[in-house]
Amino acid sequence: MAWVAVPFESADLPTIGQFFKKQYTGPGTYGTMDLFQWKIIDNYIQPGFINLVKDNGRIVCTMSVTPKRLFFKGHENIVAEIGDIYTVFKYRRYGLFALLANQSTKETIEKGINFVYGLPNSQAKPGWEKRANYKTISGVNIKSLVLPINIKPFIQRKSHWLVGVYANLMYSTIFYGYLLAKGFLSRSMSATIEEPEIIPDNWDKFWEMARQPYDFIFARDREALTWRFIRNPDKYRFYILRDSYEILGYIVYRIIYDAEIATLHIADFLSLPGREKDIEILLFRVLRDAFNGNVTKVNVWCTKGSPYFDIFKRFGFLERNNIPLISFQNDFSSNIQESCRNWHFTISDSDNI
Repeated sequence: MAWVAVPFESADLPTIGQFFKKQYTGPGTYGTMDLFQWKIIDNYIQPGFINLVKDNGRIVCTMSVTPKRLFFKGHENIVAEIGDIYTVFKYRRYGLFALLANQSTKETIEKGINFVYGLPNSQAKPGWEKRANYKTISGVNIKSLVLPINIKPFIQRKSHWLVGVYANLMYSTIFYGYLLAKGFLSRSMSATIEEPEIIPDNWDKFWEMARQPYDFIFARDREALTWRFIRNPDKYRFYILRDSYEILGYIVYRIIYDAEIATLHIADFLSLPGREKDIEILLFRVLRDAFNGNVTKVNVWCTKGSPYFDIFKRFGFLERNNIPLISFQNDFSSNIQESCRNWHFTISDSDNI
C-alpha cells in the first residue's frame, strides 16, 4: 500500500486524543485534545502542525511539530521541535516512521525554519539518524538528575514491605533534618519568594539580563513563559525570588502521578548572571513541597558544566542518564554545534513535561 502523510484538521483533534489514550503508556496524560489545542493551534509564535497517516479513515501513525523561539549567539530565531512518532503496533515496519519524519521535516524547512530538533528515546534515536538525516548535537551534555524523597516503593520491590517502611523512616528523618538546616541558612538572606498567578510586568528586564551568558537558550520572556506555563492545560507551580523590586531568579515544577509513584519534575529554572547560587533558596522550597506532598522523587534536566549542575549535585541529586538532543543536519545546525559553548536547556524546552 502507498501510504500518504496528511495534515490534521481541527475536526481530527478528538480522534487524536482517543488515539493517544490507547498508544501512550508513559506517565501523565500526554496526547490530550487540550494539549494539542494549546501547543499546536494556539501556539503564541505561529501555528504548528500535526501529520497523520490514516488507513480507511482511522489514524494509525502521527507526529507533531511545535514552533519555538531560540536565542543563538544573542540573535532570535524561529525554530521547531519535532515530536515523537506514535504508530499502532500492527502498522510498524511499513515505513511510516520514515514517511512522517521526512515529510514533516521537509514541510518545516519550507516554512523558513532552519533548525529542527528533537529529544528521542533510545529506541527511536537510531531511526532518526539512519532514516531522516538527524544527528546528535555533541556540543551539549544534558543530564537527567534524580533525588529520591520516599525510598519505600523502591525498597519494597526487592524486599519485605516492613524493610521498606523502616528504611524510609530513617532516610526521611535524615532528609528532613537536611531541609531544616538549608531552610535556616536561607532565612538569613533578604530575598523573598513569591508565587504569582501571572508573569510580572517587569519580567523582560530580568530576562534580558539572564540570557546574556548563553550562546544557546530558548525564549523565556514574559510572552513565552505565559504561554508555556500559565496557559498550559496542565498545572504548574511557579516560584519567583525577589530582592525588593528586582527579580533574581525563578523555578517551575509539576507533579505527575503514576501508580504508586509521584514524581516532581522541575520543569524550568534560571537566575541573573552571578546569582545562580540563589536558586538554592527556591530549590529548598521545592524540596519542602515535595516532602510535604508525599512525592516519591524529584527529577530535573540540567546541562553538565553549568553552575546549576553543581548546585543540584550538592543537594544530593544523582546523575541518571544522558538526554540526547538531535537536529536535522544543515548549515544552521552545524553552526550551532561548532560555535556554542554555553548552553541552557531544561525540561521545559521539550514536550516531555
